[in-house]
Amino acid sequence: MDTDATKRYGWLIFGVLATIYFLACLHRVAPTVIARDLAQAFNADAVVLGVIASSYFYLYSAVQPPVGILADTIGPRMVVTIFTFIAAIGGFIFATAGSATMSTIGRALVGAGVGGVFVPALKIFSRWFRASEFASLTGILLAVSGLGGLAAALPLTYMVLFLGWRISFVILAVFSLFLVVICWVVVRDRPEDKGWPPVEIDVAHSAHIASEPQEDMGTFKRLGIIFRSFNFWMITTALFFSGGAALAFQGLWAVPYLIDVYGLSRAKAGGLLMFIPFGFAVGAPLFGLLIDRFALNRKMVIVGSTILSLLSWIILLIFGGRSSYLIVIPLFLCFGLLGGGSLTIFMTITKELFPPWLTGTAVGLMNPAGFLATAFYQPLTGLLLDRVGQLDSGAYPLEAYQHVFIVFLISFAITLLATLMLSLPKKDAY
Repeated sequence: MDTDATKRYGWLIFGVLATIYFLACLHRVAPTVIARDLAQAFNADAVVLGVIASSYFYLYSAVQPPVGILADTIGPRMVVTIFTFIAAIGGFIFATAGSATMSTIGRALVGAGVGGVFVPALKIFSRWFRASEFASLTGILLAVSGLGGLAAALPLTYMVLFLGWRISFVILAVFSLFLVVICWVVVRDRPEDKGWPPVEIDVAHSAHIASEPQEDMGTFKRLGIIFRSFNFWMITTALFFSGGAALAFQGLWAVPYLIDVYGLSRAKAGGLLMFIPFGFAVGAPLFGLLIDRFALNRKMVIVGSTILSLLSWIILLIFGGRSSYLIVIPLFLCFGLLGGGSLTIFMTITKELFPPWLTGTAVGLMNPAGFLATAFYQPLTGLLLDRVGQLDSGAYPLEAYQHVFIVFLISFAITLLATLMLSLPKKDAY
C-alpha cells in the first residue's frame, strides 16, 4: 500500500513541477499581449512577429524527442532542472534584446528550456502515483497550463502596462532561476530515492505490466516500437493540426484581432482572451476525471470535441466582426474547454499504448506535434495578413483575419479525419 508520506511528497513534487509548467505556458502565449510592443521596438511587420513568436515552438518541438529519451535514461529530475535553467537564460536574452534577431534567439532558448518540463513531469507522476490516477493528474497539469495562459492574458497585460515589457520579462527570468533551485532540492525521480517503497502497481489500469525494458533495448528499437503504432501516428496528426491552429490564434493573433476588428483596448482584449485558457483549465481536468471514473469511449469523445471545435470556428468566421464582440466569449470558452479536454485524452492514450519504460520517449515524440505546427502556422498566418495588407490606421481588416480562420477550419477538418481513423483496442477505448 502507498504510505501517506509517499502520497504527500508526491503532491509536493507535483506542485513544484506544476509551477514550472505554469511559467512555461505563460511564455507560450505571451507574444499576443506584447505584439504591438515588439513591432515598435524592432520595427517589425506581421511576418517578423510571427518568426519571433514561432521560434519558441521550433525549439520546444525540437527538444521533445531527446527530452523523452533523456527522461528515460538519465532521469527526469535532472532534465527538468537543466532545461529550466536554459529557459531562464533565454528569458534574460529576450528581455534585453536590442534587435529582432536577438529577441528571436532569446525566445527560442525559452522554448528549448521549457520544452524539458512536461514530458519528464509525466514520467515522474507515473512513478509517484497509481496508473488509475494518471488521466486526472495529466488533466490537472494541463489545467495549470490554462492558468498560465490566463496569467499571460489580463495579468501580464497590466504588468506590461505598469512596468514595461522588458522589466516584466526580466522578472519572469529571475523567477525561473528560483524555480531551478527549488526543483533540484525537492523533486525526486521515484519514491525509492527517498528510501520509500515504490507505489503499488494498479494492474487493472496498467496496459503493460513489465516495468523494465529488455537488456538489448537500444534507442532505435524503442523508436521502432513507437513508429510502428498506427494509433500513435493518428494521434500525432490530430494534435499537429488542432494544436497548431489553436495556439497560433491564442498565442499571437487573438488580441490583435479583437483590437483591429472590434476596436477594443489592449486591456479589454486581454480580458476577453482569458476565456480561452479558463476553458482549457476547466476542460483538461474535467475530461481526465470523466475518463478515469466512467467507461467513456475515448475515441468518440475526441471526435465529438473536434466536431464542436469545427462548428465554433465556422461561427467565428461567419459572424465574427459582424456582430457584438460579446460573441467571442462563448466561442473562446469552447476553444479552451474542448482543446484542454482533447489533449488530456491524447496524452492518456499515448501513455497507455506503450510500456512504462517507453512513456517518456512516446510522449516526447507525440507532444511536439502541436508546437511544431504552431511554429509553422504563426509566420504563415502573418503572411496571410500581410497579403491583404493593413488599413491606414495600421490595423488589419476583417477580411485578413477571415483568411486565417479558413486555414484553421481546414486544420480541424483534418483533425476530425485523423480521430475517425483511430482504431483503439478495447482496453484503450474506455
